[in-house]
Amino acid sequence: MKPLNFKRNPNLVEEITESLSADPLLNDFFMKHDISTETIENSLNDLLLYKQQRPLCDGCAGLHECKQDTRGMQPVLRYNKGKISIAYQPCAYLKAKESHNRDMNRITALHMPKMIYEASLEDFHMHTKNRKNLYQKIIALTNQFSKGETIRGLYLHGRYQIGKTYALAAIGNRFSELGFNVVIAYYPDLVREMKSAIGAGTLESDISQLKTADVLLIDDIGGEAFSRWVRDEVLGPILQYRLLDERPTFFTSNLPIDELVKSMLESNQEAEMIKGYRILERIKRLSEPFNLKE
Repeated sequence: MKPLNFKRNPNLVEEITESLSADPLLNDFFMKHDISTETIENSLNDLLLYKQQRPLCDGCAGLHECKQDTRGMQPVLRYNKGKISIAYQPCAYLKAKESHNRDMNRITALHMPKMIYEASLEDFHMHTKNRKNLYQKIIALTNQFSKGETIRGLYLHGRYQIGKTYALAAIGNRFSELGFNVVIAYYPDLVREMKSAIGAGTLESDISQLKTADVLLIDDIGGEAFSRWVRDEVLGPILQYRLLDERPTFFTSNLPIDELVKSMLESNQEAEMIKGYRILERIKRLSEPFNLKE
């Protein structure tokens, strides 16, 4: 809006000043700061611009329909050292988006679908007692951990396509909202990635990332093709580190926890059984089984 010159028309100045003072929002601003008529007259351009732009935010349903020149920036009036000026600040929708983006920067998703970034406890199905119990557990665990308490994660198991991955992602997003760095990984693809990391020279750093994340979420453990090397040289050390360092670890699986060991054995030889059950024991100490149902 091009600045207007009101000096040559005193009658117009008086008319506009009265019109601005009749606006309830502007009148409250004038009264709050005990602003004189002279100050109002010296600030007509900013006040008129504010009066023109402010209504554009009324009834707005989100950034997708923002009518301001700069999306998400709403006009506000400032009063400082006897002068009125217009300024712009992020609206509630833009603040929410920026907050969400900061949360997402705290989440590292390894081989996971994009939908995990949108998973939310607010969208979680709450129509059964089972799901309500899970919701309550998640809220309790995240709140306890945010207070510095040590917690066990969850081992979510249940039949195929019942929402385990979505629930796991919602857990990760909840932790990220509370300021924690989260790694969520699809385990079958992670197994393949770890094997290729040997040739790429990134194995040590990849394992370190999984060890040291504030919260680690492993999706579909037990769904991968068996690898003794991954079990003994990758998964075992990661779980042991997190167990000793008391870092929350969550899992999903199609298998009940006591059946998981079968996917980690190459044979029924005693040495194999010991290694498999050692992994199982770490998972049990890190997480509480929860059977996710309809």
